[in-house]
Amino acid sequence: MVLHEKSVEFETHEVDLSNKSEEFLRASPTGKVPVIVVDGDSLYESNVVNQYLDEVTDAPKLVPEDPKRRAHARIWMAFADTDFFPAVFVASVGRERGYSEERISEAHEKLRTALGKLEERLEGREYLADEFSLADVAHAGNFVRLRELEERGELSLDGYPNVASWVGRLEARDSYQAAV
Repeated sequence: MVLHEKSVEFETHEVDLSNKSEEFLRASPTGKVPVIVVDGDSLYESNVVNQYLDEVTDAPKLVPEDPKRRAHARIWMAFADTDFFPAVFVASVGRERGYSEERISEAHEKLRTALGKLEERLEGREYLADEFSLADVAHAGNFVRLRELEERGELSLDGYPNVASWVGRLEARDSYQAAV
């Protein structure tokens, strides 16, 4: 999404995460995606990769210039990693991964809590840091799974109108459409 926002040409390499190649494991010490290799060095973890790309490419900059907004962007990027993603992931793929019903139920509760915090933050705002930023991108990567939960009737965004509007705004971006 970041590369599309910045109109940077790039090539992707699909990875079979259930059968990771030696080449991929050399590039990704954690065995996870995304990973980029720059001058022979591997950079990984989504938020780190996105910040790096924002720093080394031209406008538009996706980290706010204002220090307070920039701090809020970082807070919400961390929230995406620690609260939002884990809850969405376990809630959406827990059964196929063989997780216990208790763990899946806990994930649904954590997801409702995370959505409540996002709902509160988005009150009167279009974006998490008051302008489109990497904080929004950090969450957007999980919208496909969020929508799957909705389609299965396990979640409704009806009780989170600010979140629903925000998700819609992000899904409507050309960069999101190109990335999914």
